[in-house]
Amino acid sequence: MQGFEEILIELLLRHNCVVVPGFGGFVAKQVSAQIDFEKGLVSPPRKELLFNRFLLTDDGLFLAEYSRRNGLFYEEAKSKLQAYTDHLLQSLRAGEYVKVPKIGTFSREHDGQIRFEQDRFFNLLLSSYGLGNLSFVAHEAEVNNEAPVISLQTQLPERKPIKWARIAAAACFIPMAFYSVWIPAKTPALSSGLFSISDFNPFSPTGAPSYQKLQLGVDEMPEVQNQEALALKKTSTARYADYYWTSKVHFKVKLPKEKPQAQAPQIAAPVSSGFDVIVGCFSNQQNAQNLLLKLQRDGFAARIIPGGTLIRVSAGNAQTAQDLKALQQRVASRQLQGWIYKN
Repeated sequence: MQGFEEILIELLLRHNCVVVPGFGGFVAKQVSAQIDFEKGLVSPPRKELLFNRFLLTDDGLFLAEYSRRNGLFYEEAKSKLQAYTDHLLQSLRAGEYVKVPKIGTFSREHDGQIRFEQDRFFNLLLSSYGLGNLSFVAHEAEVNNEAPVISLQTQLPERKPIKWARIAAAACFIPMAFYSVWIPAKTPALSSGLFSISDFNPFSPTGAPSYQKLQLGVDEMPEVQNQEALALKKTSTARYADYYWTSKVHFKVKLPKEKPQAQAPQIAAPVSSGFDVIVGCFSNQQNAQNLLLKLQRDGFAARIIPGGTLIRVSAGNAQTAQDLKALQQRVASRQLQGWIYKN
């Protein structure tokens, strides 16, 4: 029958976390190889263990492996593990050191915490299984004091003198070559025969000529030769007409459209007989005229009835009852309200 220590070692070789129910859990992390130059040792990669007393929850891994290896039922294996962990805890409470082969040593501190120290002589990393520490003898590096094979040249090569005459000739030739191409291609100097400073400026904008409006002063009014040309009358439409300042100077003048003059409202003469449909009474003369003009534009034979304290506006006069009824219907169709006045 395999014991709990053997099962624990095999599980730690294959897993990074193994929980012993009722005792604690082991958490492993891989540490790379290390070189100690003072002691002359090379340590292979290994697996470092950390013990946590509070990992008590059974994840089933430890008990399942123990039951399978020993052919036990789960409950039977659980009771055997309980007895094993109780023995370990009792030994620790008694102040004893508990050593688990190939894993490490457990001890109990004064504050009740369990201290764990891993076995440094057994490597739990499968990739480094069976590898031990490698010893070597360190030697100091020898310093080669031999002279360098290639000597450095301390003196700089002699610089050739600058030929300023060639530089001056090139400085004169480049602008001449540029303007011999620029002026014929980009300016109108050759076609017009005139040169200006802007023709030599390649950054000067080129485009259509611009004109500036000037105001010419006249000391005295010249005599107008064509008197009939001054008779510029407005017409019903806007138009341009010729205005002759002198016999040699004439220009176009824009004549605006003539605005129609507002006609005064026609006040119908009072009718001695018949009936009028009064649609408004006003104390203000302008308000009465505005309503009168509106009615006349709508086709009514409107008029103002004189007399009285208020100005009465009539939509029309009717001599017969049939004409009166038709007039009332027309007034109602325009959303107007009126009353009948008998002349």
